[in-house]
Amino acid sequence: MTGMSLLLTGLLLSTGASGASINGQTIDGDILNSRIAACGVEIDGTNFARLRPFIETSEALAGSVQIAVTKRSASGVSQTSQTNRFADGSLGAIVITVDKPSRVAIEMAVIANDGTPLCRLQTDVELDEHSIRL
Repeated sequence: MTGMSLLLTGLLLSTGASGASINGQTIDGDILNSRIAACGVEIDGTNFARLRPFIETSEALAGSVQIAVTKRSASGVSQTSQTNRFADGSLGAIVITVDKPSRVAIEMAVIANDGTPLCRLQTDVELDEHSIRL
């Protein structure tokens, strides 16, 4: 099995409040294809939160990743949207940075070149000074 890492964002429904340290937290996405071992978004950071989408594949895949993040905080509302191509199961480094405290809505879709959905994530996350709540 070749573990390829992509940084991305995908579909997970909000599950209520649960506090935890923000550093090293992973929000798992929905795996939609047997060639995907894991997918989701990693969140870390002290003064700012860094969102790093990822996937791990069992074979070299090519396709596209669509990610959209809407952030709401005391400094206002901002939206970031990207569509990136990937090959050989590696997208490279995608990092989206948002200020804290804030609330972010994350949507991610990973699709193979043949149109097959691979991974999806959709969730709202509350980022306070020291924790993350889904």
